[in-house]
Amino acid sequence: MRKTLGSLVVLTLCMLMASVAAAGGITGRGTGQPVLNTAFSIDTPPANATVFGIVEVRGFVLDPRGVSRITLLIDGAPVHDADINQPRDDVRIRYRRFQGEDFPYNPGFVTSFLASNYTDGSHTIAIRVTYSSSDVEDLGSRNFTVDNTVTQAPIGGIDSPRDPSVYGYQDYIAGVFPIVGWALDANGIRQRVSPTGCNPATDATCHVLADIEVMVDGMVVGQANYPLPRPDIANAHPDVASAFQSGFQLALDSSKFTNGEHTISVRVWNTEDLSTVLDSRDVWFNNGYATLAPFGAIDWPMNDAHFFANYCTTLNPPSGLPPYAPGDHIDWVSGWVIDQNDQVNLEGIVSVQLLLNGVQVSDTATDCAPIEMAPGVLVTANCYGLERKDIFYQYPMFNMDAKDSGYFFAVDTDYWLISGQLHLGLNIVTVMARTKDPLRPAVVIDQIPVIVDCPTDGIFPAIGELEHPIAMEPMSGTYLVQGWVFEFPNSVKRLNFWVDGVLDGSLIAPNANINMVRDDVVDDYPWLPYPVSRYSGFKYSLDTTKYVDGVHQLVIEAITYNGYDNFWVQRPMVFDNLNRP
Repeated sequence: MRKTLGSLVVLTLCMLMASVAAAGGITGRGTGQPVLNTAFSIDTPPANATVFGIVEVRGFVLDPRGVSRITLLIDGAPVHDADINQPRDDVRIRYRRFQGEDFPYNPGFVTSFLASNYTDGSHTIAIRVTYSSSDVEDLGSRNFTVDNTVTQAPIGGIDSPRDPSVYGYQDYIAGVFPIVGWALDANGIRQRVSPTGCNPATDATCHVLADIEVMVDGMVVGQANYPLPRPDIANAHPDVASAFQSGFQLALDSSKFTNGEHTISVRVWNTEDLSTVLDSRDVWFNNGYATLAPFGAIDWPMNDAHFFANYCTTLNPPSGLPPYAPGDHIDWVSGWVIDQNDQVNLEGIVSVQLLLNGVQVSDTATDCAPIEMAPGVLVTANCYGLERKDIFYQYPMFNMDAKDSGYFFAVDTDYWLISGQLHLGLNIVTVMARTKDPLRPAVVIDQIPVIVDCPTDGIFPAIGELEHPIAMEPMSGTYLVQGWVFEFPNSVKRLNFWVDGVLDGSLIAPNANINMVRDDVVDDYPWLPYPVSRYSGFKYSLDTTKYVDGVHQLVIEAITYNGYDNFWVQRPMVFDNLNRP
């Protein structure tokens, strides 16, 4: 009797487990070997849902074989691939030791489709999963209804501050804090340009003002900068043309609010005058004396850029030899700095200092004066308070402190090499700032490595600026690498573009995409030799789909007509292409 009851219990438990597996989207396979289980879910849209606008399809697939591709099926037909390997901590908690192994990958996926691509009425949705073993299976088929008469409000999300419900704690915010996220609408986000009628594609002072409002405790405190690159959103929403440029960011000055708990929200408006609050985050403002220091950056030169000297000696200069002597080679350091002190009577930058290898060589409080950067070209140098409209656009809450936040230092490389403050090879350039607060010491704003060179043959290697991509910029598809570069007295003959040490391709003159006209370079840097500075632009199409997703190193090599070559820039970048074309 006892044996019979035990058998019944085992049989009943097996039947219950089988029924639970079928209801929860767990599929069993295999005979005569360990059972393979597939746990999956299509979280959105739910079965029999009515959809419109941009329809997000999210879920997860968990299988010991691994998932290499998930394809969205509408009415049985493939639409496009989902963005896979999305983190799903909730799934990890639910299936903590799936099949006796730790998770080999992130099981989440996301994609979307436009309801307007389908007729009103009933349709079916499913996913086609290609496993790493090359097995293919269709999962999750369900019905849904399209209703294109409904106008959808914008969709999106907030990445920063982080979601306490996901991370388990609130973000502590001090000083200037980035509010970052993305927003999409099938018909577009409501926006305008400033000044009215300008063209952002051709005018650097023209900015897009989108109706993406950041709110603190329900009060609008500013409009976010938009649009910004978001290739991850483009991967998830391939039917929406604006998805690649769907990012937004606002630099929130938290010092304007009391310390303690606050709620940050983002409200977005579309062109149909519909709005939605994307999300809200509970955060904690924690500002104090130590957290409100000045901040800024060195814009020029780039990391590992070159300074050049006409003379290769490092002997001590004759007594009384002044810097900026006629014939010396002059380089420069420029950038911006803002003070964020919450005490109005002590707020403001009073001076910016330039240090070479840790020793101060110039101070804007005492050294601001006209300098002959090139024969007959006088430039006001070693000064702070230069107009920076681009910084004012990014940090409008600082008003004139942001608009006039620029600094510019002229560096007599010959003089500082002869005096021993610079040396051939790697040097460190540092910028520090002092505020009106007498108790706050000078604060390091930024520092970069610079290579000092002294060409013995009189040939100076190429110099220039890589404008796009910026460091760690997310990139997808074919990306246009842009900037300017030249070598005096000649233009550049060839540019080689290396990715992770492998030659990706070249631009060889004559070519429409090298030695392009750049009048803005002439205007911004009038001391550079003309006309080679005018014919210095380049554009190179980099196919990022040839590489796996992740961080890569871009190195550009310049080869001049006289045969001189140098690797004049190196920059990290991030590729995000779903790991395939």
